[in-house]
Amino acid sequence: MAKGEGRLVPVDELPRRSRHGKYARVLEEFLRGRARHARYETDAKASNVAAALRAAARSSGAGVAVKVINGEVYLSRE
Repeated sequence: MAKGEGRLVPVDELPRRSRHGKYARVLEEFLRGRARHARYETDAKASNVAAALRAAARSSGAGVAVKVINGEVYLSRE
């Protein structure tokens, strides 16, 4: 197969779509816990992750502040 070409893979059924994205699940996990502050570890660019987490917090109404400090993403309860 040449680079950039896709391939078809048979599946038994379509996956169910979730109403929550990855970052909404991160926020839910944080809010279920007892920590007042937490660091979110990822290999992705911190500013992009922080923007996605802020958007998820805003759309869900979660009282969570997201900050980037020294290139790492932190969550805080408001």
